[in-house]
Amino acid sequence: MDSRVLADKSLLDYLHKRNIPQDIASRSCREVDFLLYGKKQTVIGFQNNAGGYELRSLNFKGSSSPKDITFINNGGKSLAVFEGFFNYLSYRTMNQKAGEPLTNFLVLNSLSFFQKSRNLMENHDQVNLYLDRDKAGINCIQEALQWNQYLYKDRSHLYSNHKDLNDWLVNKQPDIKQGQKIGRSF
Repeated sequence: MDSRVLADKSLLDYLHKRNIPQDIASRSCREVDFLLYGKKQTVIGFQNNAGGYELRSLNFKGSSSPKDITFINNGGKSLAVFEGFFNYLSYRTMNQKAGEPLTNFLVLNSLSFFQKSRNLMENHDQVNLYLDRDKAGINCIQEALQWNQYLYKDRSHLYSNHKDLNDWLVNKQPDIKQGQKIGRSF
């Protein structure tokens, strides 16, 4: 597997389709080449804590081993939790004018890491959950609220009627310039 700075036109077009600016994606993602069934694939790669990658393109969704979470420690007392990296990139896109974040970020890369990340989440003063609005995401939110309703905050209402934060960004923000802060503070 070979990685480099994002430059492939089809990947940049894919980012544009998902309303993610190249400069936001380039801070966290790499262009990754690999072989799949003897055919070269070029995708967007988002590295996890174990050195594996979440891999995405218009026609491919997968990951490389080892699979793990991605924890971004900014020295904050609060934590924003996302199911996948496009939701994390969406959050960063919507808040890019806010400067450097005062929160830490946890990208689960799979809901199977939600319970396993409980200790990490609970090392923060507040945990803001931006999980998908499907059955699995809602179940995890409900579970966290049962653990501690004062620590965990369900932020999925901010993108109600959408499957996730990126879906909201793609479908609700065409009239808002990228980088302009949305009406509610995240």
